[in-house]
Amino acid sequence: MRNRIFTRVILFFFAVLTLGLFYTQVLQRDVYEKLSEKNRVRVLPLEAPRGKIYDRKGRLLVNNRISFDVEVIFQEIKDVEGVIDLLSDIAYVDRQVLSLRIEKARRRPFIPVKIIEDIEKHKAIQIEEIALEVPGVIVTTRPLRNYIYKNSLSRITGYLGKISEEELDKYRTYGYRMRDFVGKDGIERSYNDYLRGVDGGLQVEVDSRGRELCILAIKEPQSGRDLHLSIDIELQKFCDSLLAEKRGAIVAMDPQTGAILAITSHPDFDPNIFVKRNNSKNVTALLNNSTTYPMLNRAISGLYPPGSVFKIIIASAALNEGCFDNKRTLTCEGSIMVGNRRFRCWREKGHGVISINEGIKASCNVFFYQLGILVGPDGISRYAFRFGFGKPTGIDIPGEANGFVPTPAWKRKNLRQPWFKGETANYAIGQGYLLVTPIQVVRAVAAIANGGKLVHPFVVERIEDVRLQHAGPRSMGLKKETLTIVKEALRDVVNARRGTGLYARSKDTVISGKTGTAQNPKGTSHAWFTGFAPFENPRLSIVVFIEHGGKGGLDPARFAKNIIEEAKRLELL
Repeated sequence: MRNRIFTRVILFFFAVLTLGLFYTQVLQRDVYEKLSEKNRVRVLPLEAPRGKIYDRKGRLLVNNRISFDVEVIFQEIKDVEGVIDLLSDIAYVDRQVLSLRIEKARRRPFIPVKIIEDIEKHKAIQIEEIALEVPGVIVTTRPLRNYIYKNSLSRITGYLGKISEEELDKYRTYGYRMRDFVGKDGIERSYNDYLRGVDGGLQVEVDSRGRELCILAIKEPQSGRDLHLSIDIELQKFCDSLLAEKRGAIVAMDPQTGAILAITSHPDFDPNIFVKRNNSKNVTALLNNSTTYPMLNRAISGLYPPGSVFKIIIASAALNEGCFDNKRTLTCEGSIMVGNRRFRCWREKGHGVISINEGIKASCNVFFYQLGILVGPDGISRYAFRFGFGKPTGIDIPGEANGFVPTPAWKRKNLRQPWFKGETANYAIGQGYLLVTPIQVVRAVAAIANGGKLVHPFVVERIEDVRLQHAGPRSMGLKKETLTIVKEALRDVVNARRGTGLYARSKDTVISGKTGTAQNPKGTSHAWFTGFAPFENPRLSIVVFIEHGGKGGLDPARFAKNIIEEAKRLELL
């Protein structure tokens, strides 16, 4: 009886064991097979390098360098404290920081999680050698953006940053992930979809200690597409060196096509700081700098009164509308009454009886007060819009400001005040409500240089071997006689006796231009010079703007001459 009961008990337990094995090996086969596969097979992402960026002569401006990173697979770590000790000693990373990062990896135990970024090559090799005996630690590589010329091209290239949640929601369907870097400014942003490559992946088999045995499959990453710019890096660096510690902007452009040869804004920044590891403090300080505003691209986003460079537009409007001609004269006695206010010229004794050529050459305020009143405020606004002010130029760098062109109708609607005659006089010398950007000014003077066509500025000429089709120049409807008179007057500003642009005069080429000194309620006047060269067949138009720079006939005029001479040396003229 006892033997029979004992036999039944044994058979019962054997049946339970058999059912358990059946459940585990047959019914739960797929589950345990997947778990086994996760332990045996490791998938490593392979980031695609972004496209490279070259200047107009094929010189490399932006490329990618190799970044060595340390990742952990928490499920494979046998000794967490040992791993922290190892990495802290070699990579000089704080133990507490490592501990927090490894704790985050616990949430995704089977997935490689990055805990140290961009370490030196020799440290990566040292960790790689020791990692063979420390399960769960792996060294990976990825391409990291490298801005070769640092600050010099920051206004053109822009910079990269980690994708935001808002951007991720918008672009998730295009394959973006939370860890991706995207263009945040400059052409890195404008051409992000071209520069961004297609990531790949590596599937490897590992043993029980996490060591790689063989590659099971690989999907090669595809590099982004290369950009070729209209920029000449030598001219760009030269412009940078001139501004040095000054605040301002310089733009050099081909007046026939709109191709930008150099564009710089100071203060500037090094785009590399946005891709360096453990650099959040420096990035935050840069982004929050409200003293010098280094992140403001003054060339396309800075809004300023143009001062006397706007007299080019007033003269063009008066001649084109028939309000004035080359034979007529106006008198400057040093001041003039407009309404109840006396408006003064910069020259106390006045300029006497002068023509439009002499008015532009001497930058006579009284002459232009009178000329502006002849044109009228609506006429001034109409021609300001015709010359491209009050709206973006369309340059392929993001963040461009519209500028502002006032009208009497705008003032009535928004300020509920009438337009006064004195405001027209002020308007005529580039003061008052009018605000422009340097890129708008250089495009306006380019229209005088190229025969009355408004060009579309651009910095990217080609994507790989495909030349981009930018919008072509469009006629502004200026009479040939108007253009001839204004163009010759701009030549005399620099080259004739008593011209305000004397310091822009060059022995090598005939430079034409206009100086500007714009009053600034917050301090010293802003200084402008805009012009073009050579006179007969203009190949370069330029604007030099210096915040609180004083007189435009001094540093801006000198800088413009130096830039044009350098461009000639570089065979860009």
